Amino acid sequence: MTRVPLYGNYETVNLAFLKVNPASGVPIYLQLMDRLRHAIESCMLAPGDQLPGIRTLAQQLVVSPNTVIKAYTELDREGVIELRHGAGAFVRDRERHRDRIKDIRAAKNLVKAAVEKMRSRGFTPDEIRRFVDAELDACIEEARVGH
Repeated sequence: MTRVPLYGNYETVNLAFLKVNPASGVPIYLQLMDRLRHAIESCMLAPGDQLPGIRTLAQQLVVSPNTVIKAYTELDREGVIELRHGAGAFVRDRERHRDRIKDIRAAKNLVKAAVEKMRSRGFTPDEIRRFVDAELDACIEEARVGH
């Protein structure tokens, strides 16, 4: 488990949650963006936290630095992170973060209700995971082809 210093507050972040799957068919930079968004939305990374450096993260994930640059640049365009020339990438400190926590709680409740309903119909946890994964894969494919 590799930990990287966050220079702003001298804490560390575990990079294990940023693992990507090159065999998934989803571009690695999109996977990385998704993992970082999730880390921010689930409060694993807080507003103001510094993200790992481009080279450090690329080496840890065994990907090209250009892949990390592309993910960071897209997240900067979306307003999720802020790129500061010479200083690094930081999680944006935005008012919306508080509203997002409410949305996350609501989403968790929806998922919990769906899982409970499927279990009551006799589906196993593995079957439920496969259903969810298949649905997410279908959504990603639809977005990729522009439907």
